[in-house]
Amino acid sequence: MFNHWVTILLTIAAVGGAIGQILGWFKPLVRWLQSRPKGKVRQKGISLSFVSKDPHCRWSAVQGNNQSGTFVSGIWNVTNRSEWDVTILKARLSKYPTLYVHLFKGFGAEYPIYPRQMSEVSADFTFFPPIGRAPKPIISDVIFTDNYGNEHRVTAQFSYIGPKPVHKPSLWSRWLRR
Repeated sequence: MFNHWVTILLTIAAVGGAIGQILGWFKPLVRWLQSRPKGKVRQKGISLSFVSKDPHCRWSAVQGNNQSGTFVSGIWNVTNRSEWDVTILKARLSKYPTLYVHLFKGFGAEYPIYPRQMSEVSADFTFFPPIGRAPKPIISDVIFTDNYGNEHRVTAQFSYIGPKPVHKPSLWSRWLRR
């Protein structure tokens, strides 16, 4: 009886080893198939409308690590006019490389904008070195990217909210005042 079980176990081990060897041959083929570039994901016809809340689109100077920079902040009402849930994943200003971006939507970053619904989206950007010149507004396209890979370009004007720049009179104007 013992010899019978030993024979069965040895047969299972031999067959299992052979199957493992055969699967080992197919492993490179499976890896190659998985690594092949996939076709571009078909983007859905997403239609979003962005309306800025102008008093909340602003910029100011910041300091960080003994370096001057610029903080830009904006809030938009976004209406999803498509048939699918849409989530805004990232945002950037078109003209400037951004060091830090914070994106917040409605109740939190992970919540979608439901079909035929409106949500509030805010984005904060930090730039080093500084951009803009006080007290002039910064005008730039904000590019929002959704979960389908679509980019939504919105022109925005960010008003300056820092202290007024100190204007030193020239020597000529000081001499004229005498």
